[in-house]
Order: sequence, then structure tokens, then C-alpha cells
Amino acid sequence: MRTGPATVCFDSGPIVTPVAVAPYDCAVSSVRARHPELVRLGDPPTIVGQRCRACDRTAFPPDPFGCERCGAEVDQLDEVELGATGSIHAVATVRRHHRPRPETPFTVATIVLDSGVSLKAVLDGDGSGAEVGDRVRGITVPCAVDDDGTEIVDLRFAVTGRESA
Repeated sequence: MRTGPATVCFDSGPIVTPVAVAPYDCAVSSVRARHPELVRLGDPPTIVGQRCRACDRTAFPPDPFGCERCGAEVDQLDEVELGATGSIHAVATVRRHHRPRPETPFTVATIVLDSGVSLKAVLDGDGSGAEVGDRVRGITVPCAVDDDGTEIVDLRFAVTGRESA
């Protein structure tokens, strides 16, 4: 039986942020990713992207229409697993926004994965002290528990250190 503060995810564009709400008391029977088509659970989690056979472009998120670079049809795109490690390219702490949730402050970052793919993501915690060049690693954080007792987790990035010169 798991007890403690519950967390609910709110969509704000492509970024999903956990927000603490009232305590819950339910049995967690299993765990699943909030977006299982984009994230595979593990330690660290794996990000699911796609690579174009025609031009070798790797993209995230996967594009259901075809290659954005060369226009190849979707049948020319292969699923590829991307490691969830990289470096912060840009960072911003949000202190005020137009919705009551997620609660501020929270920090978003543009992360360039070691595979070269760039994505925007929420940093773990409030992200204070994160800087351009910091190394990050993907982690999963609880964001909800469904009616069947399955804990739903979401991808965040935790700062692991400074990039060496």
C-alpha cells in the first residue's frame, strides 16, 4: 500500500508538469509511462524517436506524416531508441504563467541529447541553479495513479553535473 502526496500532470503544450495535490491512499499494482509511445521505462528511461532511411535524420517526437527534412513517406521511417542523457542548451525558470497549474516556479530546458536530437523538457524539482552546458539524465517521476492502481510516471531531466571543457 502506498501513501503520500498525489501528483497530477497538466498538459501545457508539449511539456507535461507534475503538480502536488491532496494525499492519496491506494495500492500501486504496476507502473506505466504517461506517454508509452514516446518513453520506455528503465533506468534510465529510453526516449522513442525515429530515423529516416532516405536522409538519416533522427527526430523526436516521431512524425506520423513522414520525414520533415527530405519528405520521405512514413514507411521510410524506423523507430529508434534514444538515450535519455544530454546537455542543457537553453534554460528558463517560469515564475508566472496564465494557468493556475503547474505551480511556479518550475524550470524548462532545451536539451540536446547525446544522439544529437533536441527536445524541450521540464527539469526535476524547481531546477534552480541549472545552467547552459549542464549534463542531464532522464528520470521518471510519479504523476498520477489510475483507477486500477497503476502508477503513471512522466519523464523529467535531472542535472548530473557540469560539462567538462
